[in-house]
Amino acid sequence: MSGALSGVVVLDRSSSVAGEYCARLMHDFGAQVWLDEPPKGSPTRGLGPYDGGGGSLVHLHLNRGKRAGHPTTDPDVLLCAATEDAGAVAARYPQAVVVQITAFGTDGPMAGWAGPEIVVQAASGMMNANGIRGREPLYGVGHRAAYAAGLAAYIQVLAALRMGAKTGKGDLVRIDTAETAAAMAFPYLLQNIYNSTDRRRGDQDIPAGQVLCRGSWVCLWVYSNRFERLCRSLGLEECLTDPRFAQVPDRNRNWEAFFDLVQLRVADRDPDDWVGDLQAMNVIAARAFRPSELRESRHLAARGYWQSITIGGQSHVLPGAPFRMGRTPATPADGGCEDAI
Repeated sequence: MSGALSGVVVLDRSSSVAGEYCARLMHDFGAQVWLDEPPKGSPTRGLGPYDGGGGSLVHLHLNRGKRAGHPTTDPDVLLCAATEDAGAVAARYPQAVVVQITAFGTDGPMAGWAGPEIVVQAASGMMNANGIRGREPLYGVGHRAAYAAGLAAYIQVLAALRMGAKTGKGDLVRIDTAETAAAMAFPYLLQNIYNSTDRRRGDQDIPAGQVLCRGSWVCLWVYSNRFERLCRSLGLEECLTDPRFAQVPDRNRNWEAFFDLVQLRVADRDPDDWVGDLQAMNVIAARAFRPSELRESRHLAARGYWQSITIGGQSHVLPGAPFRMGRTPATPADGGCEDAI
């Protein structure tokens, strides 16, 4: 069955996590994607973690299924590098959707600033929500702002292709990664803009905590209408009359002590089974998977999320498409991958 983007030709010379992720999403649903790397290779080849042969698993994840080199026809979508003259590229390919993803855009006082992930997270307000009250903001690690920018670019490309089908003309799409990150940050910044609220992380006590179940973390939120139910399920009926927890104001000051008691009751519980029990009681809970534990997720396995791929005789298991379409399933993981990697 043809993918939703079958027939769309994409040239990816972005050389960035954000751009390569955008192009990877297009490949997932049928686009023919060509990867044009600079002479020294894409910088994503230097991003860990690495496989047994020293290859970047990040680069593999972003570029599986792409073809190396250039298409034989003009592309429908062209992802520029951040340093290219995107306007000149758009003039060269007037019928193409030209995409450029930069850290801080191409105008304004911060245009042209260097913007690795840690800088973008700091400048967007995202880091302000991380860390302990009274301490310095913490870097959220990973490439969350870059992946968000890649997804934003993908959405804009689809909109531009739809308009181009009506007008016969291309478009120039610019994505500012810091703006995208600001839009997905915790709403402290927006609250301040709209009503001058000056709230800091940890200022508002919330009925949430984490406990270890057989070495895996489980997070749960115990709102007032679920407190009694949770206590009885764990044999902690004494907490219902304990002056530290009986009333909501006192409970809000003593969550740490309450979760210490919960920890004693669940240390040997299976994390997935206990989360299932909590959800059945309408207690909000989730297992906080470490990256190394995600392969154990029963839910992802049951939905066929993981995809196997073999490159150069070496087997890999990669994440599948991040969403699904009923009539146009995602492209198999190994489609064309050998050419690009």
